[in-house]
Amino acid sequence: MKTRMKTLITEMSENMYEREKIIALSLLAGVAGLNTFLFGQPGTAKSLISRRIAAAFEVNSYFEYLMNRFSTPEEIFGPVSIKALKEDQYLRKTEHYLARADFAFLDEIWKASPAILNTLLTLVNEKTFKNGDLIQHVPLNVLMSASNEIPEENQGLDALYDRFILRLVVEPIQQTQNFHALLQAKPSKTKPRLSDDLKIRRAELAEWREYIYDVQLSSTILTIFDEIKIRLIQQSEDQQIYISDRRWQRVAYLVKTSAFLNERTEVLISDLFILKHCLWNKEKDISLIAQLIDDVILEFGLDSDFDLEQRMIEKDEIEQKILNCFYYTENVYESYLIKNKEYVRATTHLDHHYKDQTLYLELNKMDTKNDFFAVDVTGEEIRGIVCNFNGVRVCTLKGGYYGLEETITPYIKYTKGTVRSQVLLQDKLELIQNLQTLSEKLIQSEHALKQRYLHNKQHFYSSFVDVADSEKLMNAIESKLSRYQLQIQDCKRLDELCRQ
Repeated sequence: MKTRMKTLITEMSENMYEREKIIALSLLAGVAGLNTFLFGQPGTAKSLISRRIAAAFEVNSYFEYLMNRFSTPEEIFGPVSIKALKEDQYLRKTEHYLARADFAFLDEIWKASPAILNTLLTLVNEKTFKNGDLIQHVPLNVLMSASNEIPEENQGLDALYDRFILRLVVEPIQQTQNFHALLQAKPSKTKPRLSDDLKIRRAELAEWREYIYDVQLSSTILTIFDEIKIRLIQQSEDQQIYISDRRWQRVAYLVKTSAFLNERTEVLISDLFILKHCLWNKEKDISLIAQLIDDVILEFGLDSDFDLEQRMIEKDEIEQKILNCFYYTENVYESYLIKNKEYVRATTHLDHHYKDQTLYLELNKMDTKNDFFAVDVTGEEIRGIVCNFNGVRVCTLKGGYYGLEETITPYIKYTKGTVRSQVLLQDKLELIQNLQTLSEKLIQSEHALKQRYLHNKQHFYSSFVDVADSEKLMNAIESKLSRYQLQIQDCKRLDELCRQ
Protein backbone atom coordinates (compact mmCIF):
# COMPACT_ATOMS: atom_id res chain seq x y z
CA MET A 1 0.00 0.00 0.00
CA LYS A 2 2.84 2.38 0.82
CA THR A 3 4.30 1.90 -2.66
CA ARG A 4 0.88 2.27 -4.23
CA MET A 5 0.28 5.60 -2.49
CA LYS A 6 3.71 6.88 -3.46
CA THR A 7 3.15 5.94 -7.11
CA LEU A 8 -0.34 7.45 -7.05
CA ILE A 9 0.96 10.75 -5.67
CA THR A 10 3.79 10.85 -8.20
CA GLU A 11 1.47 10.32 -11.16
CA MET A 12 -1.09 12.86 -9.89
CA SER A 13 1.71 15.40 -9.40
CA GLU A 14 3.02 15.19 -12.94
CA ASN A 15 3.71 18.74 -14.23
CA MET A 16 2.21 20.13 -11.01
CA TYR A 17 5.26 22.10 -9.96
CA GLU A 18 5.73 22.47 -6.19
CA ARG A 19 2.32 20.88 -5.57
CA GLU A 20 3.30 17.30 -4.71
CA LYS A 21 3.03 17.76 -0.94
CA ILE A 22 -0.35 19.49 -1.25
CA ILE A 23 -1.60 16.67 -3.47
CA ALA A 24 -0.26 14.07 -1.03
CA LEU A 25 -1.95 15.66 1.98
CA SER A 26 -5.21 16.21 0.07
CA LEU A 27 -5.18 12.52 -0.88
CA LEU A 28 -4.56 11.63 2.76
CA ALA A 29 -7.58 13.68 3.86
CA GLY A 30 -9.65 12.14 1.06
CA VAL A 31 -8.87 8.62 2.26
CA ALA A 32 -9.72 9.68 5.83
CA GLY A 33 -13.00 11.21 4.66
CA LEU A 34 -12.00 14.57 6.10
CA ASN A 35 -12.63 17.87 4.35
CA THR A 36 -9.80 19.90 2.83
CA PHE A 37 -9.56 23.69 2.48
CA LEU A 38 -7.10 25.11 -0.06
CA PHE A 39 -6.10 28.69 0.75
CA GLY A 40 -4.38 30.71 -1.95
CA GLN A 41 -4.56 33.42 -4.56
CA PRO A 42 -6.34 32.89 -7.89
CA GLY A 43 -4.33 31.01 -10.51
CA THR A 44 -2.43 28.74 -8.12
CA ALA A 45 -4.03 25.52 -9.47
CA LYS A 46 -6.43 24.92 -6.59
CA SER A 47 -9.18 23.66 -8.92
CA LEU A 48 -6.74 21.50 -10.83
CA ILE A 49 -5.51 19.95 -7.58
CA SER A 50 -9.08 18.98 -6.70
CA ARG A 51 -9.71 17.39 -10.09
CA ARG A 52 -6.51 15.42 -9.86
CA ILE A 53 -7.44 14.17 -6.39
CA ALA A 54 -10.85 13.12 -7.74
CA ALA A 55 -9.05 11.08 -10.42
CA ALA A 56 -7.47 8.97 -7.66
CA PHE A 57 -10.85 7.72 -6.44
CA GLU A 58 -13.61 5.68 -7.95
CA VAL A 59 -16.17 8.48 -8.41
CA ASN A 60 -19.71 8.01 -9.65
CA SER A 61 -20.71 11.65 -9.44
CA TYR A 62 -18.30 14.59 -9.33
CA PHE A 63 -19.65 18.05 -8.48
CA GLU A 64 -17.73 21.29 -8.84
CA TYR A 65 -18.97 24.85 -8.49
CA LEU A 66 -17.47 28.34 -8.35
CA MET A 67 -19.49 30.22 -5.76
CA ASN A 68 -20.24 33.92 -5.64
CA ARG A 69 -22.62 36.15 -3.73
CA PHE A 70 -25.29 35.72 -6.41
CA SER A 71 -25.19 31.91 -6.31
CA THR A 72 -28.59 30.35 -5.65
CA PRO A 73 -29.46 27.10 -3.83
CA GLU A 74 -30.75 25.74 -7.16
CA GLU A 75 -27.24 25.92 -8.61
CA ILE A 76 -25.80 23.90 -5.74
CA PHE A 77 -28.56 21.55 -4.63
CA GLY A 78 -30.62 21.27 -7.82
CA PRO A 79 -33.68 23.00 -9.29
CA VAL A 80 -37.14 22.62 -7.83
CA SER A 81 -39.11 19.84 -9.53
CA ILE A 82 -42.05 21.34 -11.45
CA LYS A 83 -43.71 17.96 -11.54
CA ALA A 84 -43.52 17.67 -7.74
CA LEU A 85 -44.87 21.20 -7.31
CA LYS A 86 -47.95 20.25 -9.30
CA GLU A 87 -48.48 17.51 -6.75
CA ASP A 88 -48.10 20.03 -3.90
CA GLN A 89 -44.57 18.87 -2.99
CA TYR A 90 -41.45 21.00 -2.75
CA LEU A 91 -38.68 18.74 -4.02
CA ARG A 92 -35.41 19.42 -5.75
CA LYS A 93 -34.03 17.44 -8.66
CA THR A 94 -30.72 16.57 -7.01
CA GLU A 95 -29.26 14.33 -9.71
CA HIS A 96 -25.84 15.70 -10.81
CA TYR A 97 -25.82 18.19 -7.93
CA LEU A 98 -24.07 18.26 -4.56
CA ALA A 99 -26.61 16.15 -2.69
CA ARG A 100 -25.88 13.21 -5.03
CA ALA A 101 -22.13 13.68 -5.41
CA ASP A 102 -19.55 11.38 -3.88
CA PHE A 103 -16.73 13.86 -4.64
CA ALA A 104 -17.23 17.63 -4.55
CA PHE A 105 -15.12 20.76 -4.96
CA LEU A 106 -16.54 24.12 -3.89
CA ASP A 107 -14.44 27.03 -5.09
CA GLU A 108 -14.60 30.42 -3.32
CA ILE A 109 -16.78 28.73 -0.72
CA TRP A 110 -17.02 31.71 1.67
CA LYS A 111 -18.60 33.93 -0.99
CA ALA A 112 -21.81 31.86 -0.97
CA SER A 113 -25.01 33.20 0.55
CA PRO A 114 -26.04 32.31 4.12
CA ALA A 115 -28.90 30.16 2.77
CA ILE A 116 -26.42 27.96 0.89
CA LEU A 117 -23.87 27.83 3.70
CA ASN A 118 -26.44 26.88 6.33
CA THR A 119 -27.71 23.99 4.22
CA LEU A 120 -24.14 23.02 3.45
CA LEU A 121 -23.31 22.78 7.16
CA THR A 122 -25.95 20.09 7.73
CA LEU A 123 -24.98 18.29 4.55
CA VAL A 124 -21.28 18.21 5.49
CA ASN A 125 -21.84 17.38 9.14
CA GLU A 126 -24.57 14.76 8.93
CA LYS A 127 -24.24 13.64 5.30
CA THR A 128 -27.96 14.28 4.84
CA PHE A 129 -29.99 16.70 2.73
CA LYS A 130 -33.55 17.76 3.56
CA ASN A 131 -35.36 17.59 0.27
CA GLY A 132 -38.90 18.71 0.99
CA ASP A 133 -40.32 16.25 3.48
CA LEU A 134 -37.62 13.71 2.67
CA ILE A 135 -34.28 13.25 4.42
CA GLN A 136 -31.95 12.25 1.65
CA HIS A 137 -28.64 10.46 2.33
CA VAL A 138 -25.65 12.19 0.75
CA PRO A 139 -22.97 9.77 -0.55
CA LEU A 140 -20.22 12.41 -0.25
CA ASN A 141 -16.91 10.62 0.32
CA VAL A 142 -14.52 13.52 -0.32
CA LEU A 143 -15.11 17.26 -0.05
CA MET A 144 -12.59 19.89 -1.02
CA SER A 145 -13.00 23.64 -0.98
CA ALA A 146 -10.89 26.64 -1.86
CA SER A 147 -10.76 30.38 -1.38
CA ASN A 148 -8.37 33.30 -1.49
CA GLU A 149 -9.77 34.46 1.83
CA ILE A 150 -10.43 33.09 5.30
CA PRO A 151 -13.87 33.55 6.87
CA GLU A 152 -14.07 36.51 9.20
CA GLU A 153 -15.04 36.03 12.84
CA ASN A 154 -18.65 36.59 13.92
CA GLN A 155 -19.99 35.97 10.40
CA GLY A 156 -21.71 32.71 11.31
CA LEU A 157 -19.14 30.65 9.40
CA ASP A 158 -17.12 29.26 12.32
CA ALA A 159 -19.07 25.99 12.52
CA LEU A 160 -18.65 25.23 8.81
CA TYR A 161 -15.00 26.30 8.77
CA ASP A 162 -14.36 23.98 11.73
CA ARG A 163 -15.42 21.02 9.53
CA PHE A 164 -12.47 21.59 7.21
CA ILE A 165 -9.79 19.68 9.08
CA LEU A 166 -6.95 19.93 6.58
CA ARG A 167 -5.98 23.52 5.73
CA LEU A 168 -3.34 23.90 3.05
CA VAL A 169 -1.69 27.07 1.82
CA VAL A 170 -1.22 27.01 -1.98
CA GLU A 171 1.46 29.52 -2.92
CA PRO A 172 2.67 30.65 -6.35
CA ILE A 173 5.67 28.76 -7.71
CA GLN A 174 8.81 29.81 -5.83
CA GLN A 175 11.77 28.09 -7.47
CA THR A 176 13.16 29.64 -10.65
CA GLN A 177 13.69 26.34 -12.46
CA ASN A 178 10.09 25.30 -11.82
CA PHE A 179 8.84 28.70 -12.98
CA HIS A 180 10.81 28.36 -16.21
CA ALA A 181 9.47 24.83 -16.71
CA LEU A 182 5.92 26.15 -16.23
CA LEU A 183 6.46 28.84 -18.87
CA GLN A 184 7.46 26.24 -21.44
CA ALA A 185 5.00 23.50 -20.49
CA LYS A 186 1.73 22.55 -22.14
CA PRO A 187 -1.42 23.12 -20.06
CA SER A 188 -1.65 20.43 -17.40
CA LYS A 189 -4.14 17.64 -17.92
CA THR A 190 -7.22 17.92 -15.74
CA LYS A 191 -7.21 14.21 -15.04
CA PRO A 192 -4.07 12.11 -15.24
CA ARG A 193 -4.37 8.65 -16.71
CA LEU A 194 -4.23 6.29 -13.78
CA SER A 195 -4.29 2.52 -14.04
CA ASP A 196 -7.23 0.76 -12.43
CA ASP A 197 -5.01 -0.94 -9.87
CA LEU A 198 -3.89 2.45 -8.56
CA LYS A 199 -7.33 4.03 -8.20
CA ILE A 200 -8.96 3.78 -4.79
CA ARG A 201 -12.23 1.86 -5.10
CA ARG A 202 -15.26 2.70 -3.01
CA ALA A 203 -15.41 -0.72 -1.39
CA GLU A 204 -11.79 -0.70 -0.26
CA LEU A 205 -12.09 2.93 0.89
CA ALA A 206 -14.96 1.96 3.22
CA GLU A 207 -12.92 -1.00 4.45
CA TRP A 208 -9.82 1.14 5.04
CA ARG A 209 -11.76 3.67 7.08
CA GLU A 210 -12.77 0.94 9.50
CA TYR A 211 -9.23 -0.42 9.77
CA ILE A 212 -7.86 3.07 10.47
CA TYR A 213 -9.72 3.15 13.79
CA ASP A 214 -7.55 0.25 14.96
CA VAL A 215 -4.31 2.21 14.50
CA GLN A 216 -2.89 2.94 17.96
CA LEU A 217 -1.85 6.20 19.61
CA SER A 218 0.96 5.40 22.04
CA SER A 219 1.34 7.08 25.42
CA THR A 220 4.14 9.23 23.92
CA ILE A 221 1.87 10.42 21.09
CA LEU A 222 -0.94 11.17 23.54
CA THR A 223 1.50 13.11 25.74
CA ILE A 224 2.53 15.22 22.76
CA PHE A 225 -1.13 15.90 21.92
CA ASP A 226 -1.63 16.99 25.55
CA GLU A 227 1.38 19.29 25.45
CA ILE A 228 0.31 20.93 22.18
CA LYS A 229 -3.16 21.52 23.59
CA ILE A 230 -1.74 23.00 26.83
CA ARG A 231 0.59 25.35 24.96
CA LEU A 232 -2.24 26.54 22.74
CA ILE A 233 -4.32 27.34 25.82
CA GLN A 234 -1.37 29.18 27.37
CA GLN A 235 -0.93 31.50 24.39
CA SER A 236 -1.41 35.19 25.10
CA GLU A 237 -4.91 36.56 24.58
CA ASP A 238 -4.13 38.11 21.18
CA GLN A 239 -2.73 34.76 19.96
CA GLN A 240 -5.48 32.46 21.22
CA ILE A 241 -6.29 29.65 18.76
CA TYR A 242 -9.45 27.70 19.50
CA ILE A 243 -9.51 24.01 18.53
CA SER A 244 -12.81 22.22 19.06
CA ASP A 245 -12.99 18.71 20.52
CA ARG A 246 -14.42 17.56 17.19
CA ARG A 247 -11.38 18.88 15.33
CA TRP A 248 -8.96 17.25 17.80
CA GLN A 249 -10.71 13.92 17.28
CA ARG A 250 -10.59 14.18 13.49
CA VAL A 251 -6.98 15.36 13.49
CA ALA A 252 -6.11 12.21 15.44
CA TYR A 253 -7.93 10.15 12.82
CA LEU A 254 -5.96 11.93 10.09
CA VAL A 255 -2.58 11.00 11.60
CA LYS A 256 -3.86 7.45 12.08
CA THR A 257 -4.63 7.43 8.37
CA SER A 258 -1.05 8.49 7.66
CA ALA A 259 0.22 5.55 9.70
CA PHE A 260 -2.21 3.15 7.99
CA LEU A 261 -1.22 4.21 4.47
CA ASN A 262 2.41 3.75 5.50
CA GLU A 263 1.57 0.16 6.52
CA ARG A 264 1.91 0.78 10.24
CA THR A 265 -0.36 -0.14 13.14
CA GLU A 266 0.84 2.73 15.32
CA VAL A 267 1.22 6.47 14.83
CA LEU A 268 4.83 7.64 14.89
CA ILE A 269 6.03 10.97 16.21
CA SER A 270 6.91 12.03 12.65
CA ASP A 271 3.24 11.73 11.63
CA LEU A 272 2.44 14.59 14.01
CA PHE A 273 4.12 17.14 11.73
CA ILE A 274 0.85 16.91 9.75
CA LEU A 275 -0.76 18.90 12.59
CA LYS A 276 0.90 22.01 11.15
CA HIS A 277 -1.77 21.91 8.44
CA CYS A 278 -4.72 21.32 10.78
CA LEU A 279 -4.55 23.63 13.79
CA TRP A 280 -4.41 27.14 12.34
CA ASN A 281 -7.50 29.33 11.94
CA LYS A 282 -6.17 32.64 10.67
CA GLU A 283 -3.31 33.42 8.33
CA LYS A 284 -1.33 34.91 11.19
CA ASP A 285 -1.59 31.60 13.06
CA ILE A 286 0.26 29.57 10.41
CA SER A 287 3.86 30.31 11.43
CA LEU A 288 2.99 30.25 15.14
CA ILE A 289 1.42 26.79 14.85
CA ALA A 290 4.31 25.46 12.76
CA GLN A 291 6.85 26.64 15.35
CA LEU A 292 4.81 25.28 18.27
CA ILE A 293 4.47 21.84 16.62
CA ASP A 294 8.20 21.75 15.86
CA ASP A 295 9.12 22.75 19.41
CA VAL A 296 6.96 20.09 21.08
CA ILE A 297 7.90 17.23 18.72
CA LEU A 298 11.64 17.96 18.88
CA GLU A 299 11.56 18.49 22.64
CA PHE A 300 9.72 15.25 23.43
CA GLY A 301 11.36 13.13 20.73
CA LEU A 302 11.45 9.39 21.44
CA ASP A 303 12.55 9.65 25.06
CA SER A 304 9.81 11.62 26.75
CA ASP A 305 9.52 8.82 29.35
CA PHE A 306 13.25 9.01 30.27
CA ASP A 307 13.56 12.65 31.41
CA LEU A 308 17.17 13.45 30.55
CA GLU A 309 16.83 16.91 32.08
CA GLN A 310 16.04 15.39 35.50
CA ARG A 311 19.04 13.05 35.19
CA MET A 312 21.24 16.05 34.42
CA ILE A 313 19.94 17.81 37.54
CA GLU A 314 20.74 14.69 39.60
CA LYS A 315 24.27 14.59 38.14
CA ASP A 316 24.84 18.28 38.93
CA GLU A 317 23.66 17.70 42.51
CA ILE A 318 26.07 14.75 42.92
CA GLU A 319 28.89 16.80 41.44
CA GLN A 320 28.23 19.57 43.94
CA LYS A 321 28.29 17.02 46.78
CA ILE A 322 31.63 15.70 45.47
CA LEU A 323 33.06 19.22 45.41
CA ASN A 324 31.81 19.85 48.93
CA CYS A 325 33.24 16.54 50.10
CA PHE A 326 36.69 16.68 48.48
CA TYR A 327 37.39 20.40 48.14
CA TYR A 328 36.97 23.58 50.09
CA THR A 329 34.19 25.40 48.27
CA GLU A 330 34.90 28.67 50.08
CA ASN A 331 38.00 30.30 51.52
CA VAL A 332 38.67 29.01 55.04
CA TYR A 333 40.19 31.69 57.31
CA GLU A 334 42.56 31.17 60.20
CA SER A 335 40.44 31.67 63.29
CA TYR A 336 41.30 32.32 66.93
CA LEU A 337 39.24 32.06 70.09
CA ILE A 338 39.59 35.17 72.25
CA LYS A 339 37.36 35.60 75.29
CA ASN A 340 34.93 32.98 73.94
CA LYS A 341 34.52 34.75 70.58
CA GLU A 342 35.91 33.64 67.26
CA TYR A 343 38.19 36.05 65.39
CA VAL A 344 40.15 36.16 62.15
CA ARG A 345 43.63 37.65 61.91
CA ALA A 346 44.93 40.41 59.63
CA THR A 347 47.85 42.84 59.54
CA THR A 348 47.48 46.60 59.10
CA HIS A 349 49.85 49.22 57.69
CA LEU A 350 47.46 52.13 58.16
CA ASP A 351 50.23 54.54 59.17
CA HIS A 352 53.59 54.42 60.95
CA HIS A 353 51.89 54.14 64.35
CA TYR A 354 50.08 50.94 63.27
CA LYS A 355 52.69 49.53 60.88
CA ASP A 356 52.71 45.72 60.88
CA GLN A 357 50.23 45.60 63.74
CA THR A 358 48.17 42.46 64.05
CA LEU A 359 44.41 42.96 64.30
CA TYR A 360 41.77 40.46 65.24
CA LEU A 361 38.42 40.94 63.52
CA GLU A 362 35.28 39.29 64.87
CA LEU A 363 34.30 36.47 62.49
CA ASN A 364 30.57 37.18 62.87
CA LYS A 365 31.10 40.68 61.47
CA MET A 366 32.03 39.26 58.05
CA ASP A 367 29.36 39.87 55.39
CA THR A 368 27.78 42.61 57.55
CA LYS A 369 27.87 46.36 56.98
CA ASN A 370 28.22 47.45 60.58
CA ASP A 371 31.14 49.48 62.00
CA PHE A 372 33.12 47.77 64.74
CA PHE A 373 36.50 47.89 66.52
CA ALA A 374 39.21 45.29 66.10
CA VAL A 375 40.89 43.79 69.18
CA ASP A 376 44.43 42.80 70.07
CA VAL A 377 45.54 39.34 71.14
CA THR A 378 44.25 39.96 74.68
CA GLY A 379 40.79 40.95 73.47
CA GLU A 380 41.18 44.69 74.15
CA GLU A 381 39.52 46.96 71.57
CA ILE A 382 41.75 49.10 69.36
CA ARG A 383 39.57 52.21 69.27
CA GLY A 384 41.82 54.27 67.00
CA ILE A 385 40.63 52.31 63.98
CA VAL A 386 37.03 51.84 62.76
CA CYS A 387 36.48 48.61 60.82
CA ASN A 388 33.73 47.61 58.38
CA PHE A 389 33.46 44.59 56.06
CA ASN A 390 30.85 46.40 53.92
CA GLY A 391 29.04 43.11 53.27
CA VAL A 392 32.09 41.36 51.77
CA ARG A 393 35.11 39.36 52.96
CA VAL A 394 37.51 42.31 52.68
CA CYS A 395 37.65 44.77 55.58
CA THR A 396 38.01 48.56 55.28
CA LEU A 397 39.93 50.38 58.05
CA LYS A 398 39.49 54.09 58.75
CA GLY A 399 41.32 56.20 61.32
CA GLY A 400 44.79 56.32 62.73
CA TYR A 401 46.46 59.58 63.66
CA TYR A 402 45.99 60.98 60.16
CA GLY A 403 42.48 59.66 59.37
CA LEU A 404 43.74 57.35 56.66
CA GLU A 405 41.93 54.45 54.99
CA GLU A 406 43.15 50.94 54.18
CA THR A 407 41.69 47.71 52.86
CA ILE A 408 42.87 44.42 54.39
CA THR A 409 42.12 40.76 53.83
CA PRO A 410 42.08 38.27 56.74
CA TYR A 411 44.61 35.45 56.56
CA ILE A 412 43.33 32.45 54.62
CA LYS A 413 44.14 28.97 55.86
CA TYR A 414 42.66 27.10 52.86
CA THR A 415 41.80 28.84 49.61
CA LYS A 416 38.69 27.92 47.66
CA GLY A 417 39.35 24.79 45.55
CA THR A 418 42.05 23.35 47.84
CA VAL A 419 41.78 19.58 48.31
CA ARG A 420 40.60 18.58 51.77
CA SER A 421 43.18 16.62 53.71
CA GLN A 422 40.58 14.29 55.23
CA VAL A 423 37.42 12.78 53.76
CA LEU A 424 35.09 10.35 55.50
CA LEU A 425 35.21 6.94 53.82
CA GLN A 426 31.45 6.50 54.24
CA ASP A 427 30.75 9.76 52.37
CA LYS A 428 33.11 8.73 49.59
CA LEU A 429 31.50 5.30 49.12
CA GLU A 430 28.01 6.81 49.13
CA LEU A 431 28.97 9.25 46.37
CA ILE A 432 30.48 6.45 44.24
CA GLN A 433 27.31 4.38 44.67
CA ASN A 434 25.07 7.31 43.69
CA LEU A 435 27.19 7.89 40.57
CA GLN A 436 27.01 4.23 39.57
CA THR A 437 23.22 4.19 39.95
CA LEU A 438 22.84 7.36 37.87
CA SER A 439 25.28 6.11 35.24
CA GLU A 440 23.32 2.85 34.88
CA LYS A 441 20.08 4.80 34.37
CA LEU A 442 21.70 6.97 31.70
CA ILE A 443 23.20 3.97 29.90
CA GLN A 444 19.86 2.15 29.91
CA SER A 445 18.02 5.23 28.62
CA GLU A 446 20.64 5.89 25.94
CA HIS A 447 20.47 2.26 24.78
CA ALA A 448 16.66 2.26 24.72
CA LEU A 449 16.58 5.54 22.77
CA LYS A 450 19.09 4.22 20.26
CA GLN A 451 17.04 1.05 19.73
CA ARG A 452 13.83 3.05 19.28
CA TYR A 453 15.58 5.33 16.82
CA LEU A 454 17.00 2.48 14.76
CA HIS A 455 13.58 0.81 14.73
CA ASN A 456 11.67 3.94 13.69
CA LYS A 457 14.23 5.80 11.58
CA GLN A 458 13.33 4.11 8.30
CA HIS A 459 9.65 4.93 8.86
CA PHE A 460 10.14 8.66 9.50
CA TYR A 461 10.14 9.38 5.79
CA SER A 462 6.58 9.57 4.54
CA SER A 463 4.78 10.88 1.48
CA PHE A 464 2.68 13.01 3.82
CA VAL A 465 5.49 14.65 5.82
CA ASP A 466 8.05 17.14 4.51
CA VAL A 467 11.52 15.62 4.14
CA ALA A 468 12.92 18.64 5.99
CA ASP A 469 10.68 17.87 8.99
CA SER A 470 11.71 14.21 9.05
CA GLU A 471 15.39 15.14 8.90
CA LYS A 472 14.90 17.80 11.56
CA LEU A 473 13.46 15.12 13.86
CA MET A 474 16.32 12.70 13.19
CA ASN A 475 18.91 15.42 13.84
CA ALA A 476 17.21 16.24 17.14
CA ILE A 477 17.24 12.58 18.22
CA GLU A 478 20.90 12.15 17.24
CA SER A 479 21.70 15.31 19.19
CA LYS A 480 19.86 13.87 22.20
CA LEU A 481 21.90 10.64 21.92
CA SER A 482 25.07 12.77 21.98
CA ARG A 483 23.86 14.51 25.12
CA TYR A 484 23.32 11.12 26.80
CA GLN A 485 26.88 10.14 25.86
CA LEU A 486 28.24 13.36 27.32
CA GLN A 487 26.43 12.77 30.60
CA ILE A 488 27.67 9.17 30.76
CA GLN A 489 31.25 10.36 30.18
CA ASP A 490 30.81 13.02 32.84
CA CYS A 491 29.71 10.35 35.34
CA LYS A 492 32.92 8.43 34.56
CA ARG A 493 34.96 11.58 35.16
CA LEU A 494 33.30 12.16 38.53
CA ASP A 495 33.75 8.50 39.47
CA GLU A 496 37.50 8.73 38.79
CA LEU A 497 37.62 11.92 40.86
CA CYS A 498 36.00 10.15 43.81
CA ARG A 499 38.33 7.17 43.59
CA GLN A 500 41.45 9.36 43.58
